[in-house]
Amino acid sequence: MSENKLMFYRGFPLIRSGNTIYYGSGGDDFAAKLTIKDTKKIADLDVPETIMVQLVPTRAGADVSKAKKGEFNGFYEALDVAHVWLNQALFG
Repeated sequence: MSENKLMFYRGFPLIRSGNTIYYGSGGDDFAAKLTIKDTKKIADLDVPETIMVQLVPTRAGADVSKAKKGEFNGFYEALDVAHVWLNQALFG
């Protein structure tokens, strides 16, 4: 029997569906949505190059003025920005 395990980055779960990666918990007011817009080939791997990051509300009544959007080069930069935005939205 196979067991599904979530990957975590700095305390928040990462869930991938195709070219979209969700970062954060659905039980919180906000989560980050990372959309891979472009990849480059390195050896036999497709490596994300251009990523759209959106901080989106996950609950009714969340302060939508905290929602943000930006485009970044490289997965690490995009995920790092998503982490900062998510922390600011959830913890001030």
